[in-house]
This record gives sequence, C-alpha cells and structure tokens, in this order.
Amino acid sequence: MLIVQPTYLNSTPDLKSMLLTMGALTAVSAPLATQLPWGVIGVFVFFLLLRLGLLMIGVYALKTWQLMILMVGMTALVWQQLGTVIGLGGGAAFLLMLSLLKSFEGKTRRDWQVLILAMMFLLAAAILFDQGLLMGLWTVLCLVLMAVSLAMLNDLSFQAALKNSLVGFLLALLPMVMLFVGMPRRETPFWGMPQIQNERQATTGMSDTMKPGSISDLVESNEPVFSVTFEDGYVPQQRDLYWRVMILANHNGSEWQAVREFMDSAIPVEDNRHRVVRYNIMMEDDKGRIPALDYPLDTNHQRGLRREAGDMVRVFSRAGVRRFTLRSSISDELPHKLDQFFQQRYTRLPENLNPRTRALAQRLWQESGGNAEQYIQAAYLYFKKQGFAYTLKPPLLNSANTTDEFIFSSKQGFCEHYSDAFVMLMRAAGLPARVVVGYQGGEFNEEGGFWQIRSKDAHAWAEVWLPEKQVWKRVDPTSAVAANRIDGSIDEALLGDESGISIKNNAFTRYLDQGRYYWQAWIVDYDSNRQQTLFSYLGFERVTPLAIMIVMGGGVAIALIPLWLWWRRSRSNDILPLEHGFILLKRRVLGKDFGKLASLAPTEFRAELAAQNRLPEDLDNLIQEYIRLRYASSHEPSPVIARAWYQRAQKLARKYAHKPTAPQTFETKWNSKRETE
Repeated sequence: MLIVQPTYLNSTPDLKSMLLTMGALTAVSAPLATQLPWGVIGVFVFFLLLRLGLLMIGVYALKTWQLMILMVGMTALVWQQLGTVIGLGGGAAFLLMLSLLKSFEGKTRRDWQVLILAMMFLLAAAILFDQGLLMGLWTVLCLVLMAVSLAMLNDLSFQAALKNSLVGFLLALLPMVMLFVGMPRRETPFWGMPQIQNERQATTGMSDTMKPGSISDLVESNEPVFSVTFEDGYVPQQRDLYWRVMILANHNGSEWQAVREFMDSAIPVEDNRHRVVRYNIMMEDDKGRIPALDYPLDTNHQRGLRREAGDMVRVFSRAGVRRFTLRSSISDELPHKLDQFFQQRYTRLPENLNPRTRALAQRLWQESGGNAEQYIQAAYLYFKKQGFAYTLKPPLLNSANTTDEFIFSSKQGFCEHYSDAFVMLMRAAGLPARVVVGYQGGEFNEEGGFWQIRSKDAHAWAEVWLPEKQVWKRVDPTSAVAANRIDGSIDEALLGDESGISIKNNAFTRYLDQGRYYWQAWIVDYDSNRQQTLFSYLGFERVTPLAIMIVMGGGVAIALIPLWLWWRRSRSNDILPLEHGFILLKRRVLGKDFGKLASLAPTEFRAELAAQNRLPEDLDNLIQEYIRLRYASSHEPSPVIARAWYQRAQKLARKYAHKPTAPQTFETKWNSKRETE
C-alpha cells in the first residue's frame, strides 16, 4: 500500500532507496552516452559522482541559489555543445541535465518520486535514438529498477520491492500485449522523426567518398546493416546478391566522390530474359540511402522512395520508416541511353596522373581491336594472370600516382583498389565507367528464413557502359583474384590472409540475428499489414472493429483473472486493515523518526511514545485494542471490526501527527495566544 499523505511525502527517505534511485538514473541515462556529445556526458558523470558523494555524507539538498547556478550552467553547456535545447538531440541533453539537477534537490520522498517520473521521459528520449532488441531489453531492466526504487521510497525492503515490482509487471504484461496487438494501425505513422546526424553515433553506413582503406575499415566490423526476405519462395545465389548503395563517378586525383543528386534516364524494364524478384528490406537509417538489388525496378508507387542517378534508391521522408518492399530485375546489365554530356562525365580522368595506367589501357585497347567487350575481358584477365593478391591490409600507396603504384608495384589490394584501377583503365580507353559501392552477398539465417547483411559484406565494383548495346554492364574485378569472395563470403576469401579478419558466426550470433529480425519485424515495424497478418492467424479475414473488440476483450478478460484472484485474497485477509492502519499510525505519529523506528512492535511503539510523553489516553487505548485484536484472540477479527479500527486509526493519525518544531515568530505567538483565549 502506497501512503500518499502530505506529511509522509515530505519526510526524508532512507539512504538505500536514494542510492538505488540514483542507480536507476544511471541505467536510464546509459544509452544516451553513445548519442550525445562527450562534453555533455562528461559533465553528467562528474555531477553524478558529486551527487553520490553528497548523499554519502548526508547532504540531501542544495540551496536554491546553488541550484539556479547549476541550471544556468547546464543549459549553457547544452547550448554550446548542440546549439539548441529543443529537438531530439538538444531536448534529450537538456532533459538529462534537468533530471540530474532534480536529484540535487531530492530531500523529501516527493522529490525523489518526481525524479523517477522524469526518468520515464528520459527513457522515452533514449528510445527515440534506438529501437533495437538490446535497447528493448534494457528498457525492461530500467523499468524494473524504477519500480523497485519507487517501492523502496515507500519503506519496502529491497526483496519485497523487487517481488512486488515483478508481480506487477507480470500482471500488466498481457493487457499491454493485447493493447499493442489490437490497437488500430495505419500504413504510415501520424508523425515521424528527422534523421539523426551524429558524428559520435556508431554507424555501419558508408561515406560519400572512396579511397584505399575506406571499405576495408568498414569490413572489419561484424555489425548487422540490414536484413532481407524474398517473396514467392525465391532462393538467390550468393553471386547474384549485389546490393547497390551509391555511385562514385568523380575523381579528384586522390579519392572517388559520390554523384550528387540528379535524375537520369536509366529505367530497367521487365523482360523474359531476367528474373524479377520482390523482397522486403529492414534496415537502420543511413542518410536516406536504401540498398537495392541489381537492378531495382520503378519505385514511384511507394511513398517517400525515389530513384536517382545510377539507379540508386533513396527515401525522403520524416516518418522514419525502416521496412521497404522493392522489386528488382536480377541482371548484370542496365539498359541506358547515355547522351554526350554523361559520356564525357563518365570518361573524365585527373590530368597528368597515372601515365603507366593510361599506356596499359592503350595497349590492351589496341590488342582488343577496339572492341569494348573484348577490352573489358582483357583488362579482367590482366588482373587474373599478373600475380595480383586479395588482402585486407595491403601496403600503403604513398605516391601521387596511386593507381600506377598498385598495378605495377604492390599488386596487393582490397575491393576498392581493384574497382578503382579497373574504372581507371576503362576511362583511359574512352569507355564510360563508374564505381559502385554497396554490399555483396550475405548470410542466410535458416531458422528465421532471412538474409543478414553485415558491415563485413561491404564491397565495391565497376560498371562500364557499352556503346554497342547501350547498357551499363556490371564487372567485378575483385572476382578475378578472389572468386570465393563472390561465390562464398569474405571470411573464405581472406582465410589464408594473416592480416585478414577472423569473424565467425557462432550459434549465439545467429540466434541474436534472428531475435533482432523478429523484434524489428513484429515490434518496431508493426503496422497495418503486420496486424492483418496476425489477425489472419487468429481466424479473422480482416481487421474490423468487431475483430479488435473480440481480441482485446478476450485478452483483457484473461488478464483480469489474476487481478480477481488477488482481490479475493485481499478481501479474505481480514487483518490487512489492521496492518495498514498500524503502519499509517506509526508513520504519522513518529514523523521523521519513522525511518529508524519503523520496525517497532506494538508494545515497543507504545513504550517509545510513553517515553516521549506523547501517549494520550485515546491513542493508548487504540494501540492496546490493536494488540488484542491482532494477537490475543485465537481467530481473526471480522472485516467489520477491522475496518472500524482502521478508520479510528486514520483519525488519530491526523490528530497526533508529528509536527516539526520551528522557532516561533511574533505572528505565531500572537495566533497561539488568540487560540488560547
């Protein structure tokens, strides 16, 4: 039973409950450590430790002017670090500081309860940054900690608080699930969040440039990037899984740069030669870029999606949608009529750089008789037969002519080295070419029936425009030196490379991937389509108001069973009013001393009041009647007698409530004199 009388709420809780509440604040704030600037996190940790130290020496609340200085300083810090105190980042940082500041004025139980309420909003802010499976589990842990802290602030022991909190969560679980499942859903949300741009945020996304080492650094991570399920029972081959993300067409002499936003006329068409597949992608936001299987078909029918240069797919929406349905034509050729402007754009090379590469291109072009397809084959065979090696850690290229140094000296590289060199050879021969970066392959999760693509699957390849066919043709020069990278995985390709990665997916990783997939599919992305699928499993053809009422009504009825059993048990226990009344009496009469005298038995309580000369006759009679009803009789008192005693205890608790003494002023003396007269 939570006592909410003002006198009780204005009392000071014990140290253990305050320390546990600070621990709950730490747990709630932990997810924000990876999202907010280091300056904000550093100040938070410093003042958190300071607050714990003050609690340990008995300083429970700072003065008002001290709190005002802290508030101004923390507000200025957030503004300096983020430029605002509103919005997602600024608002979360400001709320974090205000929650910490609230703990510095935490003297009464009411203050600490308000802090727990603020932590609810702080936890919601953390969820806005991350809705993954691990964050979901962490949220449950934080809610349990907050519930236990709230119970301990009401003088329950840790064991009793933990037990009551877990029982409460279990009782609320089924109604929560039924409300989540049954609430009507829309295909798109009413509101959304802007995409978060955070330099400190861990990301598996790709940058807008490519130079030696940019993709190999990404490959060293085993983080999941997106997952895919194919419809109509389609089972793809590993070699066909080219997930294009970005076109790199501009070279400034040291690195490749992404094509800026512009539309081109490349429109893949459906024909009988190529398989058209439909698939669903679930992913985290990555600057609006959507990995699409070569080659994506028209996306105009989907809200927020559009195609861009090089047949890229991007999402322009504040809705934060994470699940997309796409259609692709499985092919290595993209029909495209390239006008003169774009032919010049895709053959442009840095001047006066890589002369040996240019000479090699001219020689291979002459040997191919000026035929584009034969020239592509000749360049591909050159990498295959000239002793090139595939490695994650190639030698550094220190000269200005990096492509020359790679082709004629080191001959060791990763996919970015081979795609760079191949496109350079194509352009040097006058063929339009470009670098494509994305992901190749993936790992099939048999238990979940989906493909998991990770950072280590990052890849780069080339596309060459064939003037005779008027098509872009995909060419992967990496396969010339590491065919098992395309047909197998990067782990197989680097198996003999001592400098390579060693990432093996064990059973735990597969189950974790499966859990993440189902969490994303059925919790985070639970929309009207998922709801229709779930209701069809329950025997309903459509999601109608009647079906929702049946599902939710049945769930609520089942959830009420344990509540009804608990209510019956409470009603049948006739001594509960006596227990609650006696605890209330001790809290009100003892006041601030209740924390250290809470365990007093009735006789000890009576003796303590007598020693303080605070035991009037009516209060003494009430305590003695409690002893008689509770212990002297061989059977429990009737509910009527117990409730009558409880009502008397309430009245005397108000009458004899402990009032802290304060120095009398002229006004209080005058009022006291008037009351006497």
